[in-house]
Amino acid sequence: MQLATLLATEPDRALANASVYLDAFGRIVAAWIWLKQALAAERGVANSPADADFYRGKLQAARFFFRWELPRIEPVLAALERLDQTTSQMQEAWF
Repeated sequence: MQLATLLATEPDRALANASVYLDAFGRIVAAWIWLKQALAAERGVANSPADADFYRGKLQAARFFFRWELPRIEPVLAALERLDQTTSQMQEAWF
């Protein structure tokens, strides 16, 4: 919400970390998809004994994503919330 508000008044500042925002948003979307798959896999384990190993593999992959991949966005979201300007403060002459 903070970025959306800033976009109206200071678009360059709001978009300074757009690619990082999109990466974090993508991870959140992937987590939502893994959650839906995990819920379906739980039903699969209960209802399809012949395919239970397949579904257990899906559940384990979801656990991995939630424990290893999703937490990586916490510092990114904190930097976005601070409206960190490190990326936009670089000067062309410094290259």
